[in-house]
Amino acid sequence: MLSPILAALLLTSVETPAGFHFGAGQDAHDFNAMCSSHTVRELDPATMPLAETSHVQVDCEGFDYFGGERLAEFVFADGALIHVWVLVEEEELDALQAEFEALHGAPDREAPVFAAFFGARAAVRRDPPEALYYGEAAAPAYEAFFSQ
Repeated sequence: MLSPILAALLLTSVETPAGFHFGAGQDAHDFNAMCSSHTVRELDPATMPLAETSHVQVDCEGFDYFGGERLAEFVFADGALIHVWVLVEEEELDALQAEFEALHGAPDREAPVFAAFFGARAAVRRDPPEALYYGEAAAPAYEAFFSQ
């Protein structure tokens, strides 16, 4: 049994969720356990710079993150998870970024619309309000974008 304090800390953690298996396919992710419901969408690979043959997004409703049930968008390119967007409420952004900074230090890059934490392969995006987690394969593209 978790203590109430430990349970509260787990609910607001911004560490990369254990259920994110970057580089692995959809079958490596237990969407039935992570989501209250989920939808698989096949998208045009041309709209995803890291995709050559396939671009699939799994919309995961009810994903437990930062103290609430969220929409998490798992994005797969050519069969491998490359990034996950977790949508949050706009009024939570300052607290979310503060949690990232408490865990990872100052952002490596920051602009009015994002704060990027390269060591964590993560970012806080302000428009739309969401947290981003990305895998090693996507790191060069995201870090180049954030460094512009």
